[in-house]
Amino acid sequence: MKRIIGIVFVVLCVLRVQAVSVKSDTTTSVQSVETRVEAAFTKKLPYHLSVGIEENIAARVYETDKTAYFRRSSTTVWLGYAPIEYVKLEAGYALRLLGDKGWSDPNEFIRHRAFLSVAGKYKVGNWRLSLRERIEMNCRTDSVNRYETNPIALRLRHRFHVGYFIPGKPVQVFANVELINTLNRPTQYLNYYIKDEHFGQYLSDARFQIGTRWRINRRNTLSLSYRFDYNYDRDLNITKNKGNIELTRTHSFGHVITLGYDLNW
Repeated sequence: MKRIIGIVFVVLCVLRVQAVSVKSDTTTSVQSVETRVEAAFTKKLPYHLSVGIEENIAARVYETDKTAYFRRSSTTVWLGYAPIEYVKLEAGYALRLLGDKGWSDPNEFIRHRAFLSVAGKYKVGNWRLSLRERIEMNCRTDSVNRYETNPIALRLRHRFHVGYFIPGKPVQVFANVELINTLNRPTQYLNYYIKDEHFGQYLSDARFQIGTRWRINRRNTLSLSYRFDYNYDRDLNITKNKGNIELTRTHSFGHVITLGYDLNW
């Protein structure tokens, strides 16, 4: 009897592995056009400190296979510290509302983000150069399968900025390049059941931005920019009924136009 039970157990395990190994692996491409409006307020404090708050609202004008919709809003507060002219530290929190998750369950449409960054800055004549490294935690409170995604997603962002002040004009032109890496996307399940490919962390975003700022006076500034976004997302779905792996790789190409206002006090 014990031998029969052992054989049955082994057979069930083999069948389970075979069932889970059945998978679908698809690749999709998405094009989008997005408009954003943002406003920021920054207040300088003694001891090289500063505080700020920013509101950002984004709407999708066009997206493949979708109609126009409100995508998200984000309210961010931060504290900055610049011990010397060339270095600035910053820590902050953002409350984000997602527009494509419905409005019935706050756990679905509310997201929390915390971040810590360090930036090096340098001035050469009318040129302004900076390099920023930022680590961020994106937190969700809904129920998730930890083999598919983490409730706290860690990302590392690298941004290089160059700006040029036009002589005799209250105008600055600028360009940014930003790269974003995942740090803790789940990989154990994929690497265990999909043997022909190694899954690890990856470059999820590449962003290229150009724009201009117009300084109305000492405290008020308007900005207008265009950004091209490339995003790669790896979405894993483990079906409950059949136990199959559904893997979707999405390549997104986005065009973002942003109108901004800054008040510095």
